Amino acid sequence: MKTPCELVVGKILPSLRASVVKDLTKRHGLRQSEIAKRMGVTQASVSQYLSSARAGNKKVLEDFPQILTYAEEISERIMAGEAREEWCSVLCSMCKNIREDDEFCRMHMVASKLRDCDICHGK
Repeated sequence: MKTPCELVVGKILPSLRASVVKDLTKRHGLRQSEIAKRMGVTQASVSQYLSSARAGNKKVLEDFPQILTYAEEISERIMAGEAREEWCSVLCSMCKNIREDDEFCRMHMVASKLRDCDICHGK
C-alpha cells in the first residue's frame, strides 16, 4: 500500500518543482544555473524539469491546478530573495491542502487498491 506521503513525493512535488522552474524561466527570465542555485538543486535537474523528463505527470496538473498557484507563490518568494527555509513553508501548506482534496483521496485509493479509506482526510 502506498501512503499519502509517498504519493505527494512521487507525483505532486515533481509537478510543483517543474512548475516553479518553468515559471522562473518564462516569467522571470532566469538562467538554469541561477534557478539551480536559488532552489538548491543541480543545473541538470533544472534542465530535466524544463524538458519534462522530471516534470511528473501532466494529469497531476489537470487534477490539481492549485499546484500552479503554489508554484507562482514560490517563484515570487524566490525572486524576492527569501531564504529556502522560508519559501519551503509553502510546500507544507500545499501538501496539507492537497491531501484534504477529494481528488487526492481518490488517487490514493486507486494507487493503493483500497475500496474504502479515511487516511487522507478522515472522511
